[in-house]
Amino acid sequence: MSQFPSIYTLPIFRNTQVAVEPGPGRIPVDHQVRGTRVKYWRELRASKTIKWETFPHFPLILNADGSPWAPACMWLLDRARAKPNKVSSLNPVAQGLRAYKKFLDEYELEWDDFSSVDKYLRPTYVYKTHLDTLRDSGEIKPSTARGRMQTVVSFYRFLSQNERMGFSAQNAPWVETTIGIEFRDTTGFKRVKEVTTVDVSIRVPKRDYAWDRRINDGGKLLPMSRHEQIVLVKALKKLGNREYELMHYVALLTGARIQTVLTLRWGAFSTPPSEVNQWPIKLQCGPGTGIDTKGDVADVYLSVQRDLYEWLHTYAISERARSRRTKSHLKHDPINYLFLSNRGGSYYESKDDRNALRESDKPLKRSSSTGQDLRSFMTDYVIPEICKTISEFHYRFHDLRATFGMNWVDAVMKDGDTRQRYLWARDQLRKLMWHKRPITTDGYIDYRQHLQQLEKAEADWNRDLLELIRSA
Repeated sequence: MSQFPSIYTLPIFRNTQVAVEPGPGRIPVDHQVRGTRVKYWRELRASKTIKWETFPHFPLILNADGSPWAPACMWLLDRARAKPNKVSSLNPVAQGLRAYKKFLDEYELEWDDFSSVDKYLRPTYVYKTHLDTLRDSGEIKPSTARGRMQTVVSFYRFLSQNERMGFSAQNAPWVETTIGIEFRDTTGFKRVKEVTTVDVSIRVPKRDYAWDRRINDGGKLLPMSRHEQIVLVKALKKLGNREYELMHYVALLTGARIQTVLTLRWGAFSTPPSEVNQWPIKLQCGPGTGIDTKGDVADVYLSVQRDLYEWLHTYAISERARSRRTKSHLKHDPINYLFLSNRGGSYYESKDDRNALRESDKPLKRSSSTGQDLRSFMTDYVIPEICKTISEFHYRFHDLRATFGMNWVDAVMKDGDTRQRYLWARDQLRKLMWHKRPITTDGYIDYRQHLQQLEKAEADWNRDLLELIRSA
């Protein structure tokens, strides 16, 4: 039994309802409650919609004694039913709820006790002060503090808006204020959006580093230099793991993110290159294809050049890949993953596969693969190998995406950057990298000019003053 609240992930959660008599598919429940025998049956809800009442990898918040924290679990279930295909998004919410319950237990506070007339003694206000203290001491990041507080606010909103939860705060958990925020839409027009804020929110002001060499593309990404790419490829070849090597090449040559690279299907590369009619091939990705995209972006295509396709085809039909597929559940079905571990497991389980309806007798792990093995390989082997040549080298897999973007820009802009060519390159790169906002693409197109200006600024910065100080 844990001393603190914890998270238990059910491999599969099936939403059921009570039945008073036995029947086909009904599960008997027979136990003692305070000395009284309780017996009934449970049956799955609405058989025709069973797919959306069954949730894989469902997290439960447990109290210190191992019992479920009922209101938190009910909120997680409500969120799962609202978005049954995005159950994986519950994990950070569950972490936030566990942190809140741990705080309540440590300070001996009840989650539903808002009886204090002094608002600063109510659980939400005390928790905000607690998070502020952790943030100011450096124990947690400001973004973590903000996220945890947002989770608590959303939790109480759910409880307040659902009568069946039986929650009614004696005094308000927070004070709300409605404000208007001005912004520009994608066409450049000014808009005003009304938002409701609460006084227990934790704000994290955005700060930009003046000498930043990274590109903002769903995160701060740092393109690799030509020299770094050469050393990276040599390191991958020396390490000799063909799967991880090809994963890197896919990202470098297509700009694909990790979830897209690791959910490629081997059937997409089973056709011999000689039978492919046009290069590069356009591989559809997104919901319904089995190949994941960030934010479930639909109707997008990965552009795969001939050389890369030939490498992937050679690997897909190799004995090494066949052996791994043989050990997997899907065997040699074309929808099986291109990259599998030596035990036949996936490196990254796609959303379509996580959300697929499972039979009750099929075992399911308590957590999905999300590229951890690839990241560990990079940290434990690739980076140390590269550091033999480039000291203090570090990279993240998504930096390969930024590297692809810059390699492409350098190639198409080497003959000049006329206005017409600039606009063409901008539009093509936006499509290749699936950018929703053109301003993201501009970060790549303008990167070299930005870097040159930055380097010149660093060289010239306070030169006269520094010379004066040295000569004084």
